[in-house]
Formats: sequence, C-alpha cells, structure tokens
Amino acid sequence: MSRRQVKQGIIDVVLLPNISWVLLLLIPITFIGFFPSYYSTLKAPLIIHIHGALMVLWLATAIIQPWLIKLHKIKWHKIIGRLSYLLMPFILLVGYLLLQYGYRRVLGGDLVAPPEYYPDGASAMTKAADFVVIGSVYFIWLLVYYVLGIVFRRKTQAHATFMLAATMTILGPSGDRFIGHLCDALGWKFNAVAQNFTFGIAFFLFIILLISHYRRKLPLWPTVTVLVLHLMGVFLFYKMPFHPAWNSLAKMLFSVP
Repeated sequence: MSRRQVKQGIIDVVLLPNISWVLLLLIPITFIGFFPSYYSTLKAPLIIHIHGALMVLWLATAIIQPWLIKLHKIKWHKIIGRLSYLLMPFILLVGYLLLQYGYRRVLGGDLVAPPEYYPDGASAMTKAADFVVIGSVYFIWLLVYYVLGIVFRRKTQAHATFMLAATMTILGPSGDRFIGHLCDALGWKFNAVAQNFTFGIAFFLFIILLISHYRRKLPLWPTVTVLVLHLMGVFLFYKMPFHPAWNSLAKMLFSVP
C-alpha cells in the first residue's frame, strides 16, 4: 500500500471513500422502516423483541467497526470483532426461530397477503412457505457473508468486503419497508421498481466497489464472490415462491412436529 493510501485511510482504500459515513444512513432507514409496525407501539411477541434488540446490536457493531479502523483504533476493532463471535450465533438462532414463528403464523391461518396474490387453490403450507422466502434469503446471505468475513479476517480487503456485504443485509428488511412507506406517503404504487430497489442498491454498490478495486489493482475475487452470491439470492427469491421443492423444504425446516 502506498503512503498516499495509508494517509487516506485503509477503510477508504479497500472499500469506498466515506463508506463509514454512508453506513450511518442505515440508522434512520431502519428506524423509519420499522416505525409503523414496531417502534411506534413496541407491541409484539417476545421473539420479535429479542430479534429487534439483537439486530440493533448488530447494526451498532456493523456501523462502528469501519469507524474504529478509520480512527486507527485497531485494538478496539479486534475486541468488538471477537464479541461478534458471541453475538452472531444468537442473531442466527433467533432469526431462525423468527422464520419458524412466521411460518407457523401463516400455516395457522393468519392473512399476510391479499387472496389474489396466491395461485388458485394454494394450500396453507404453500402460503406459509412463500411468507418465509425473503427472510430465508437474507438469513443465508448474512450467514455466508459473515462466515467468509471471519475465514478471511487476516486478508484485509476480503474481510472488509464480506463484512460490508453482511452489513448490507440490514438494508433489505428495513429498506423494503422504508420504500413501501415512501410509496404510500406519495401515493405511488409499490411496483416492481420499488420491490427490487434494495436488491439494486446492494448490487450497484458492489459493482462500484468492483470498479474501485480494479482501478486500485486490488484482488477482485472478494467482490465478484459477493456479486455472484447476491445474484444467486435474487434468483432464488423469484424462483422459490410456490415451488413444490421449496414448499417441502420449508415444511422440513420450519414446521414443528
């Protein structure tokens, strides 16, 4: 790394300039996104409260880590990184239980979409499997990106790239709700553009990062890996709903004997 790059700051070199500031936007997006359904009343089952608290901790961790690098607080960065080894298993466990809870809700007859959304004759199991598709995709993304970030923790660029991808999984659930509220406020229809907005934001962020890595002559494989995994997840998001294979897999994963 050149002297100029060291002066600029390693986080701005291996990721993007001012990415630490950009990640701060996740705070208002998350708060506004979940305000009507959660923060405005705080009335929810216990599993949702636990999930919410853990995700706030993950959001705080994900935002503060690049700032610690930017401010040359490497010791604290490593300490918080090791603490995430304890936090992430709980996030994943509670995330799985939340998916199970959602599956059982719909299986029990809760209405989560208008009747015309489903194919004719769709069973309760089919509706329940569809309900957990998006959550399952983000669950897998978070798990894979975080594990890759830990595996390659000694390779700074790869570690930072995978951890950025893990952080961006926060944007999905909160960003989709944020866009939905914006469409409602402006009287716009929540169309395909709005539905794919957060997918597109993540994709173009890593395309820009790929170009940046290419120009800086940094290895491209971490960013390419994220882009491939992202596209695979989007593909599954569109192919899993109402598919017999997913219906069976969801039943196996989320139904309780």
